[in-house]
Amino acid sequence: MRILAFFLLALTSLNAQNKYPKDYFRSPMDIPLSVVGYFGELRPNHFHSGVDFRTEKREGIPIYATADGYISRIKIGTSGYGKAIYIDHPNGYTTLYGHLSKCAPKIQEILNSEHYNKKNYEIEIRPNPNEIPVKKGELIAYSGNTGNSGGPHLHFEFRDTKTEKIINPLLFGFGDDVKDSKPPIINGILAYPLLDSSQINGSTSPVYLSLTLQKDGTYISSKLAASGTIGFSLNTYDVSESNYSKKGVYKIETSLNGLPNFGCEFDSFSFDETKYINTYIDFFRYKTLHQRFQKLFINNFYPESIIKSVKNKGLIPITSNFTTNYKIVVQDFHENKTIINIPILYETLPIKTTKTEIKTPYFLKSKNENSYSKDNISVFFPENTFYEDFYLKFDVLNNELFLHDENTAVNEAFSITFDVTNISPAEREKMYIANIDNGKSHYIPTFKKENIFSVKTKYLGKFVLKKDEIAPKIYNPSFIDGANLDCDDTITISISDNLSGIKEYNAYLNGKWILLEYENKTNRLTHNFSDNIFTDGKNDFKLIVSDNMGNTTTFESSFIKTK
Repeated sequence: MRILAFFLLALTSLNAQNKYPKDYFRSPMDIPLSVVGYFGELRPNHFHSGVDFRTEKREGIPIYATADGYISRIKIGTSGYGKAIYIDHPNGYTTLYGHLSKCAPKIQEILNSEHYNKKNYEIEIRPNPNEIPVKKGELIAYSGNTGNSGGPHLHFEFRDTKTEKIINPLLFGFGDDVKDSKPPIINGILAYPLLDSSQINGSTSPVYLSLTLQKDGTYISSKLAASGTIGFSLNTYDVSESNYSKKGVYKIETSLNGLPNFGCEFDSFSFDETKYINTYIDFFRYKTLHQRFQKLFINNFYPESIIKSVKNKGLIPITSNFTTNYKIVVQDFHENKTIINIPILYETLPIKTTKTEIKTPYFLKSKNENSYSKDNISVFFPENTFYEDFYLKFDVLNNELFLHDENTAVNEAFSITFDVTNISPAEREKMYIANIDNGKSHYIPTFKKENIFSVKTKYLGKFVLKKDEIAPKIYNPSFIDGANLDCDDTITISISDNLSGIKEYNAYLNGKWILLEYENKTNRLTHNFSDNIFTDGKNDFKLIVSDNMGNTTTFESSFIKTK
């Protein structure tokens, strides 16, 4: 029976890898592919939805269409993927190319027309199927570092065109050329007493396990003395010969006395599931110690698409006369494995370490609606705002809301309302609700109706009313007034706002609106003279920047350009 169960698991995994075409798509680049980030990696508030390829630590690497198709979407933004191209292919898949620096000329011409038509840098277009066809190997763009990118690289994705489910690009053969014979690395294992009656090694708090390397390459932990229902979590990463950067693992399987207990595998998931990373990991430990431990058991919410096997939610009941071996197998995409064996004995020991829990007057049941009010401030949590029940810390002092802390994961947005009756209408004009995190104020878009200010947010912590009467800054233009720019291809200038943040900016040459590309990591705006908006001779430049409270700054200068 045990052999059959493991055979079925292996067969399911094999079928998953074989059902995708491996010779249909070519590489998106002509340089050797080196993976710096795998599909499904644990990222802040999401699972990584593609594969990150190195681009030789530079921008400008040519990016090619991986197969015939048509460009179905182009999105240009200051966050997320930055500049991104989506291609629909006739075999039912969509490929995505993100963090681009610029597009190929025929595509860029269409984008420029849309930029100037909308008078905005941030645009999104969805061309018709016959509007921008592409051939396999056709140049579509150049690699870059736009959006939420920590350095130059190509973010590459596969999606099912109809369902938009995200699929691991390595399943399409993009991992075949990666040299990898190194097994995943184990950083740590935690054992959890999951009920009030549970204990591990005399503790009702999570216990860190020490591991010993065996001659056969496996690991074994010291014996656990436990009682009640327990579970485990794992901190792990993968490396390869091509680079030693820490990357996510592909598969984790556990067994109890040889029988499957829990299994997850990163083949595919939906965008609706990606937020569940905050219940998939030990969120409290991540926020307090910056360590990502993957739970090997299931809570109320879970990214179901990655679950390949589960029994009793992965929970382990330890009863009298119970002796067992708990086994964890961690595997990368190239089938390199790391195996951990954990012997568990039933034993009730005197409690030496207890779980600390701060009780408050507000016990929140996560499956219910919950509302709290004090003085002029109220909070409303819809049902399932949180993943689990807990004692909520809630207080209002001196018109400031203290709402729990950032160590608790939030599933859905909730509402905060301030009654500002005691503040004059004139003062309200420049006010908004802000979240204070580590002493830094963060603007939240605030809905105002008469004497009520309200926001929707997924942040906990401290909330206050802030006033912003300070206009944005415009600084560091790349030219001085009256300069000759015949040898320059671009002009740059920087903008910033330390309170409510930049809402919009508009620039003009001789009274005509011009495109300025915004790089949020450097606060820099760039105009490319290839747009051909300038006139021969003197050009008058004007930039107007507004923040979210309507404060405005204007910068005016001029330059000479004849070619």
